[in-house]
Amino acid sequence: MSYSAMSPDRYEFTEDWFSMRIPIFEKYVAPLAGFPCRLLEIGAYQGRATTWLADHALSHPEAHLDALDLHLKDELKRNIDKTGRSRQITLYEGRSREVLKNLPLSAYDFIYVDGSHSTIDVLEDAVLAFRLAKIGAIIAFDDYPWDEPPWNGYGVPKPALDVFLAHYAHPVRYERLVEVLKIETDWQVWVRKLADDRNPLVVKP
Repeated sequence: MSYSAMSPDRYEFTEDWFSMRIPIFEKYVAPLAGFPCRLLEIGAYQGRATTWLADHALSHPEAHLDALDLHLKDELKRNIDKTGRSRQITLYEGRSREVLKNLPLSAYDFIYVDGSHSTIDVLEDAVLAFRLAKIGAIIAFDDYPWDEPPWNGYGVPKPALDVFLAHYAHPVRYERLVEVLKIETDWQVWVRKLADDRNPLVVKP
């Protein structure tokens, strides 16, 4: 039985923008199960991704998930309680640009970026997420082509992610800092961190 079929009985959801993404989460995130991994979710909403991560990646007692949202919904809190792993999940409320700057650098094995969709916010989330990720960690960005008026007054994700990829995955002078694992032009971008930009980089001749 699929996650989407099981979840209505166990959790409280009114929207489903996640279940169709489960196959790629199973490929890249589920292998973290059984390890003391540390995960970060930017934009938790009602907790569909949050509960999936709790059910499928937090099996090790020292595994932990940090999840943040501008406003923490009561449904999110109740859904986290229902996972039975609430002690392994820390919730943060506030703007990602403020919360992320207080989290440990190079600490996370997986980061899911699904917060604000404004161009500047997405670019800032991408850069901060890169710095928070361990070398070898995976960062996933949701809603790559999103563009829905009237909510797009402050821009859309695609230009921000294109700039991020141009400088981190396809730089002209420096060795790349991330490798692109998958780009779904209709929805998501997945990358793996290769190097830390705080370390000296080799300049190409």
